[in-house]
Amino acid sequence: MREALLVVWALGLVIRTNAQVPVVQQALNAVNADSLVWRLERLSGEVPVDVGNGDELILSRNKYQPGNALAAQWLQQEFARMGFAPMVQPFGAAGQNVLAVKEGQVHPERKVLICAHYDAMPGGTTAPGADDDGSGVCSVLEAARVLAGTTFENTLVFALWDEEEQGLIGSAYHAAAAAGNDEEITAVINMDAIGYDGDGDGLMRIHTRPVANSIAIKDSALVVNTTYGLGLPIAINNPGETYSDHASFWNQGYGAILVIEDFDDDPNPHYHTPSDQLQYLDTAYWRGLAQLAIGTAAVMAVPVIDAGMPEDRGNGALAIYPNPARDKVEVRMPAGTMADVFPVITDPTGRAVRDVLTSRIASNGWIMDLSGLVPGVYLLRAQDGAKLLTGRLVRWP
Repeated sequence: MREALLVVWALGLVIRTNAQVPVVQQALNAVNADSLVWRLERLSGEVPVDVGNGDELILSRNKYQPGNALAAQWLQQEFARMGFAPMVQPFGAAGQNVLAVKEGQVHPERKVLICAHYDAMPGGTTAPGADDDGSGVCSVLEAARVLAGTTFENTLVFALWDEEEQGLIGSAYHAAAAAGNDEEITAVINMDAIGYDGDGDGLMRIHTRPVANSIAIKDSALVVNTTYGLGLPIAINNPGETYSDHASFWNQGYGAILVIEDFDDDPNPHYHTPSDQLQYLDTAYWRGLAQLAIGTAAVMAVPVIDAGMPEDRGNGALAIYPNPARDKVEVRMPAGTMADVFPVITDPTGRAVRDVLTSRIASNGWIMDLSGLVPGVYLLRAQDGAKLLTGRLVRWP
């Protein structure tokens, strides 16, 4: 059974650390409502696009309408305009997934996907699909824009799926191909309908399931919500629904989450109709959900900081690198910490986690072996006299 409307203010009562990564904060600050709207006006047919044939309107992105192929061309053009080399992944008779890749500099084989689907409903010649899923598509494009200049350890894939409305066909093709090639996908953050808030309560949902590290990805999103001051009210669906592209990755054993508006209790009345238009979206609400997904993708991709050394944040915070981590993590104490102070790992309830091997590497530095930890979110604590030093750690599988 789905958890009963667990409204989470993102672990805020437990995790009160300030372990912000500056480049992530800068990217989230750069997420721009005008940029989101500018692209959606074009994707939903309100403003013409020009892909080389003069001005044309994308009137319908239904798979069986010419606007679907026109949209695919325009999406490639947008990725190229931001400096990426867009790729088309063909499948079936005429399916086209549109992808852009930012290769990781430390672990290029580890992939983090931020994704949405660009096809739309209903059938016929008018299917603007502004919320479903123009809101998600334009947020993926915004992610590419604000993260283009950041260096990451892992590879970021900006993915736009085709034929979701026909049964998740495009994402299922990609996920099956990735599994068949033994690709290492460490996280999938899927956005599907993130712009409608009819009752104005701001509530959004994250769908997750106990598949691979899906729960840990959800936990990372909750931490992003508080660490970067987004303050979104979040309901968790666990086990989450399988009606969008994240389910294609669950089916292949990959970790994934769905970021979505409150589709359960406040559904968009224009869903799958010709009136699914930009005018009915709440742009401030939309921007917040986009920031959450973009921040989660950035954290999971692990920004490279200072040539691989942990950042000294001071102010009572422990510096932790890499974070998220898989096998080992380096922990640095602030300058001036007493020599006999050492870090302890606790779960979010404050209970100490045992059997974590810790070895000193400097007067204020430690290496911690995480191999015995279950993937998830942890706290690091160190008592320096009357001062409590803290940090937040995410462990990947």
